[in-house]
Amino acid sequence: MLDNVKTGEQIARLRKNRGLTQEDVAGRLCISPQAVSKWENGHTMPELSVLVELAKLFNCTVDGILFPNVPPAANANFEQILLPYAPIGDFAGRRWPRSMGKPAVLSALKLFMGLEKRRDSMNRQINDDAEYILQGAFSGICFGYSWGETDAAWQNCLGVYGLTGETHSRRDCSEEEYIALAVDNISSGYPVVVLPEEYADMILATGFSHRGKVLKGISFLDGDDDKNSVMSFGQLQSFSQWYERNAELLLIKPGQKIDSVADKCREALEKGYSLLSNTVHRFDEPLVGYGLVIYDNWCEELREENRRELATIECMFPHIFIHYEGKLRIKEFLELCMHTLENVEERAFLTAISKYEEMLAICEKCLHEILPKTPSTVEEATSQRQAYIGILQRCRGLEEEALSALEPVMAR
Repeated sequence: MLDNVKTGEQIARLRKNRGLTQEDVAGRLCISPQAVSKWENGHTMPELSVLVELAKLFNCTVDGILFPNVPPAANANFEQILLPYAPIGDFAGRRWPRSMGKPAVLSALKLFMGLEKRRDSMNRQINDDAEYILQGAFSGICFGYSWGETDAAWQNCLGVYGLTGETHSRRDCSEEEYIALAVDNISSGYPVVVLPEEYADMILATGFSHRGKVLKGISFLDGDDDKNSVMSFGQLQSFSQWYERNAELLLIKPGQKIDSVADKCREALEKGYSLLSNTVHRFDEPLVGYGLVIYDNWCEELREENRRELATIECMFPHIFIHYEGKLRIKEFLELCMHTLENVEERAFLTAISKYEEMLAICEKCLHEILPKTPSTVEEATSQRQAYIGILQRCRGLEEEALSALEPVMAR
């Protein structure tokens, strides 16, 4: 038995699936929009000759209009999840310090794509700090420069994986277009990365549901050591309304070639040497930037607090932790360079590494012995700041010695 209401609902559903308005349908069939409205409201039924034309327009059968069953598959809600391309071993690196989000995203991406050649006894990819150290250097972040980056920085980092990235801004797309970009890329077998403009999680998405309105993946955040250590793709988080954020969408795609890791190490070493040698401040904030100038700015900030007779020390946290991790990653990168670059001047590297080891020992003592002591008076705060100034000046001297040791390497 024909049901006017169900038939009308099916006509409306088929029309919307085709992206047509009631006026569009009326124009195609040479009838009035009011007639189409009456069908969809269940008030009247189309004549047989009109039903035949309507079926052609909707690319279905007449029975598909008169006897609708369940909604078509296009309307179904389902999850599409990409699985890692190769098994991943348990995390075997250091959970602290691991505060840099971008190298963590890139490390996870390499593992997800099955590109790590080092395998354990169970043929699982080795999951440790090696890639995090390299990508901290390739991106320039471990050298102190993590502001004002461009798309080229991502391309530079992705090149060693044989991948490339295509960036789209939410401001340049409609909501539907933005979601479709993520859905199409994941459906083609490649993840996407959501890069927020504000301080918020970066999302490495390897799946979606609700037609892309919910992304499935794992998140990373600058300063969150535990979060940046998680590489588990077995329990994905859900990120709803991700498309409403002011963010850029990085579509991971296959590249034209695989860049040499050795070449990238040499390039990063040269860039890092230049950044670390910098003595000119280029940013508005005194402790934002890179190079030897930061030590000078930092000491001046401490002296200014003393001049203001502040009872609290405002310019050490979290900067001392960021400083410590940067120096640790530089030391580890130099160690990797010794094993990656050909014909290295080993003595130069060993000298520089020893200077960074001394810096790290000084910082660790500061973190464990001085920083936990909260001053209770202006006098105590002044004394503590003087100790910090001494530490920073000593670290500056050691960094100059490290750079001096590497100077012959840079001259080659």
